[in-house]
Amino acid sequence: MKPLAHRIQGVSESRTFAIAGEIRKLRDAGEDIVSFALGEPDFPSPDCARLAAEAALDNNFTKYTAFEGMFELRTAVAEKFQRDNHLHATPETVLITCGGKQAIYNTLQAVCESGDEVLIPAPYWVSYPEMVKLSGATPVIIRTDASTDYKLTPALLRSALTPRTKLIFINSPSNPSGMMYSEAELRALASIIDEKDLYVLSDELYEKIVFDGNTHCSIGSFPEMRERTITVNGASKVFSMTGWRIGYMHASPEIIHAASVVQIQSTTSATSFAQKGALAALKCADADVQLMVAAFQKRRDLISGLLRDIPGISFATPQGAFYVWINVSRHLECASMDANEPVHYLLFKYKVGLIPGDAFGDGSYLRISFACSDRDINEGAKRLKEGLASIPLD
Repeated sequence: MKPLAHRIQGVSESRTFAIAGEIRKLRDAGEDIVSFALGEPDFPSPDCARLAAEAALDNNFTKYTAFEGMFELRTAVAEKFQRDNHLHATPETVLITCGGKQAIYNTLQAVCESGDEVLIPAPYWVSYPEMVKLSGATPVIIRTDASTDYKLTPALLRSALTPRTKLIFINSPSNPSGMMYSEAELRALASIIDEKDLYVLSDELYEKIVFDGNTHCSIGSFPEMRERTITVNGASKVFSMTGWRIGYMHASPEIIHAASVVQIQSTTSATSFAQKGALAALKCADADVQLMVAAFQKRRDLISGLLRDIPGISFATPQGAFYVWINVSRHLECASMDANEPVHYLLFKYKVGLIPGDAFGDGSYLRISFACSDRDINEGAKRLKEGLASIPLD
């Protein structure tokens, strides 16, 4: 047999879905597993979205839509971008995609090519480097740490720039750290990005899941960033509609056209009746979002309190999203473990599932998702504490 494509051989599968698959097999075998693994809200999708999709099916709204998405939905998304993000959006600068992931993929395929470098601050969402590789470009990882709240700084950005740099990722609130960029921090980065004539892909999927009165800021709202920013969002996280696969992106007409070409030749368009559901959510689900965010803040407070009782770990209290990024480097060093060993040890011996930090660019950490019940948070934290306590901190 002839070999598979060279480009796919260097691309890894999603570690979050791989761990979720192991958890599912253990549960199917009758094991009582508490999962902190998958980044998926455990709330139902809004009733208004479900009813709108049901009505669309009842009315046989099951054919192709316009490849760029229903005009009514693009209009609603443009209004959302104008109102919430202060972007100069119109239906013509919006593309509806099959989830936020496809919006990112479309963008990289449209903007990047062999020889380009794409800057990715670590910790990062697991798919960023792999999608960059699929575009032919080279991912360049910029390591951050607790001293900068796991955020990119102007100094770190300048240190990573080369003549080949073309695009940089910004993710706020962050998966996996839960940290957010302030407006001042984004403006400092924007000055350099504009000076060096770079593109920015701003992943804002968690923009409404914020705590303690924090305010989300979109870097694309700055005048100098208007033409060079691709803003990605979607229904998955904020509306708890992960399986609906509806994303949306805003960019200059040139980039939207190029991304649309990628979409036409891959998925054609997002699912028709799911678009109807997303339209209803944008118009009617504010109360659902507020209830979900309030619950997530209570869970954030609960798990933060429980984690503070575990010796030898450290973490920054998340400002948004629904993750805690915990430093377990002391345990790894004392037990001479690599990044994956504690995850499998905790899963198979203590029945608690987490994601190893090397999937996000730093093997000294574990990611906890608190998108689960209070019962699971309490029980999972108990098992985590017992599991880590079994590793002596000499």
